[in-house]
Amino acid sequence: MIRQGILKIGSLHPETCVLALNRYTSASAVQHDLKEVRPFHEIPGPKPLPLFGNNWRFVPGIGNLAHLDFNMLTKELYKKYGKIVRLSGIRRRKDAVYLFDPQYIETVFRNEGQWPRRTIFESIGTYRRELRRNFFKGVEGTLTTQGKDWQDFRTRVNQPMMQPRNTKLYVGPIDSVAKDFIGRMKDLRDKKGQLPDDFLEHILRWALESISLIALDTRLGCLQPNHKPDSETARMISAVHVILKALFKLDIQPYLLPFERRKYWKQLVESLDLFNEVAIKYIKQAQNRIMQRSPDAQKDMSVLETLLIKNEDPMIACVMALDMMLGGVDTTSHLTAKTVHFLSRHQDKQEILFEELKRVLPSKDQQITANNLEDMKYLRACLKETSRIAPIAPVHFRETPADIVIGNYLIPKGTDVIMGHRVLSNLEENFPEPEKFIPERWLKDSDQLKKAHPFVVLPFGFGPRMCIGKRFAELEIETLIANIFRNFRVDHDEDLKEEVQGLSYIANKLNYKLEERS
Repeated sequence: MIRQGILKIGSLHPETCVLALNRYTSASAVQHDLKEVRPFHEIPGPKPLPLFGNNWRFVPGIGNLAHLDFNMLTKELYKKYGKIVRLSGIRRRKDAVYLFDPQYIETVFRNEGQWPRRTIFESIGTYRRELRRNFFKGVEGTLTTQGKDWQDFRTRVNQPMMQPRNTKLYVGPIDSVAKDFIGRMKDLRDKKGQLPDDFLEHILRWALESISLIALDTRLGCLQPNHKPDSETARMISAVHVILKALFKLDIQPYLLPFERRKYWKQLVESLDLFNEVAIKYIKQAQNRIMQRSPDAQKDMSVLETLLIKNEDPMIACVMALDMMLGGVDTTSHLTAKTVHFLSRHQDKQEILFEELKRVLPSKDQQITANNLEDMKYLRACLKETSRIAPIAPVHFRETPADIVIGNYLIPKGTDVIMGHRVLSNLEENFPEPEKFIPERWLKDSDQLKKAHPFVVLPFGFGPRMCIGKRFAELEIETLIANIFRNFRVDHDEDLKEEVQGLSYIANKLNYKLEERS
């Protein structure tokens, strides 16, 4: 039976083939030069101590890994143990396998099954499924559901979220938000053309304003000059920060002391309650507006309209809107900020981008269209290069749906697999001069693009469980960056600094110096 399983996968790399091992705990099958499959416990990694396991390694002041953020941890594991690493003996955590080989990663994604499992937001699942079950009534969304429940929800929301024609409906409105932001930039700069140190907070407001336009069918007013620090939208932005950090601590960080777990769970619940309270108010307002419209006004339905009209249960639309807003503030804002920052530090690349934008947009005030965006190939290359050097999400997660052989080791069903994309995308063997910002790598005729393994840089994931908001995120980011560099030459005197709290955030003071373009 094992032999038959091997014959089916002859086209795969011999070291990354998937075997139909079922309940077998060992295998002696050989395909050509394939070595004997080795058991799970032989995968290299930090050795757990009796009684203490590997928990001690993450205790501040004691452990040798406690001082490392998540980016540094994955890099350290790769440097010390190689392309496949097992981290075991962690309290409240299953054994996890870290992968640092694009062929291994491709094998995981190609064989993730009909219903890919990604158990990294369990705390939100507990919140929605148990703590606030009376409100959510069994509707959890795409973040936390698994199996057929996940597929059922994803099927209900996929069409309005993923079809290109639906994204194109928002090009004009999203461009309008971006142009309002350009106005704010002009107002914020001082007499020398310099932006304030807290400019990142304004980028976060832009991100919330943009995603709310898509998720809620409304402008929240985040870009208004009299925006108060204690406003509802400011509280929502703050809540998103806390939620994402708490999720990393509770669901991803290898080990957490018990008192820390209680602290972050409390923070998560309080922030989710606050975020949901404010967001749901706006969702209900949007629902009421839609119900009052005549049928003739629904020719080109928005995402929220489509979700409400095509699903009998309004909670489907509500949860999808919540998930869009939770996932669409920090991610888009920090990827945008990082891209602007790289371009501010590489004036030659910025000039190439400006020449492209001037060709596509002869007037800096003209409205961006879907066709314009298609022509901005160098802009997209800049985004891809930013995602290579400093991705917002340094890893991707999956749970193995069946026994699988990777790197000649048997990985049991149900194992958490952590794929180290940031480490791989910054290795010389994958990209020459990896520390340099070279957007030309991603242009159509580039030799590097032709040689690059397609599973090294995956900013939005891969397969059925890839980011459902991908198209809208790209639209928002591309539109704002096009407007910024069509209007300004941007300069900064610091190299990129990052802060890692699960996601990799930009940590610089973004007090850019602006010079207006003609």
